[in-house]
Amino acid sequence: MKKRIVPFLLALAVLIAAMIPAATAGGTVKYVYTRNSKPLNVRSWPSVNAALLGTIPNGRTVTVENYTADYAWAVITFEGKTAYVMSQYLVDASPVYPTPVPGGDTQNIISAMENEFRTYRVVSPYTVLAKPVRATGWVNLRYVPSTEFGHADNLYANTQLTVVAETANWLQVRKNDTGVTGYVMRQYTISMGVGTGR
Repeated sequence: MKKRIVPFLLALAVLIAAMIPAATAGGTVKYVYTRNSKPLNVRSWPSVNAALLGTIPNGRTVTVENYTADYAWAVITFEGKTAYVMSQYLVDASPVYPTPVPGGDTQNIISAMENEFRTYRVVSPYTVLAKPVRATGWVNLRYVPSTEFGHADNLYANTQLTVVAETANWLQVRKNDTGVTGYVMRQYTISMGVGTGR
């Protein structure tokens, strides 16, 4: 019986290793942005049911060593151990908490934005170009995926952007020339294909 168990355990270990990429040297610095200002949970395994190792305060930086195969979880080092956090709560720039524009229904605006965030997913980076369709000749780069909040920058025609995440109607992008990160509506971009990986 023991002879049968050992090969099974070895096969299981190989399968698990294939599912969770090994950490790479260096890493990428990200900011924790939970949107409700609560700390980010750190898990022992890439699952919301895994043991809780601790939390990271909103706005703090973390160094991402790698991602799981589906990019849903980021691999980090926490208190000297390999740990996991949900990648949807990590952003490239220090979080900014803008105020809604005057005259809007704040509760409905926040609710709509939260619904958009529920579709958030990290993607393998790819390049798009800004595609203005208005007379202004530029597109708003927003702090958050909502037209009811202020904008971080103007995106003129053919501005190159690297997409790092997507929601149902928005792209989270980084300007290739300045590194500024924000959200732009999908309809105002043209895809240029897959860019460099992480």
